[in-house]
Amino acid sequence: MYVLHAVPDFASFAVHIVLTELGLPFRLHLLDMDAGDLDSPEHRAVSPFGKIPALQTPDGPMFETAALLLWLADRHAALAPAPTAPDRAEFLSWFLRTNQALHMGAMDLVHPYRTLGETMAPALSQVAHDRLQPEIAAFEALAARRPHWFSPDQPSILTYYVAMLLRWTAAFAFVPDHAIRLTTFPHLALIARAMEQRPAAISAAAAEGMTGTFFSNP
Repeated sequence: MYVLHAVPDFASFAVHIVLTELGLPFRLHLLDMDAGDLDSPEHRAVSPFGKIPALQTPDGPMFETAALLLWLADRHAALAPAPTAPDRAEFLSWFLRTNQALHMGAMDLVHPYRTLGETMAPALSQVAHDRLQPEIAAFEALAARRPHWFSPDQPSILTYYVAMLLRWTAAFAFVPDHAIRLTTFPHLALIARAMEQRPAAISAAAAEGMTGTFFSNP
């Protein structure tokens, strides 16, 4: 059985959904960040940098959101093109761009004080907002093309990963005026609405205290 080490409504949410979508037996181990759980020796044993998500697997512990999502998809031959599929190369490019640009940009939008402190946080938030706009526009263009791995018609590790990050940029911007909503990204909005209606997403969201339009209009 897998064990997912998670904090509610953090990056572990995407992994939680994927484990549920795949129908895998797992135990959700929720951590209290404010109580110092992420710095405990027990957590550091599975996540050396004290981050979440972390996943205990039959092959040993893993950490890093993108690594967990891709490993689960490949291990269970679902929710991503197979390693030998003709569209695997394009999928990997977009998946890694999600991790390197959207995820990191969203973190700077939501938690700019972690990098530059409270005084400079609004300035970094503005930079993150400005950099995220063309990135999200590129994903909007991809969504308009509807490759099967980035479409409202079926879930993938990419649709769930991006939908989670779009939740963050809309709901949790450090500077409220820097929030990025889906009103100007209609194709991404279709994906977000479709993903939040999946039984796996509804179940995982409920377990973490979320209901309703948690992706499309948080």
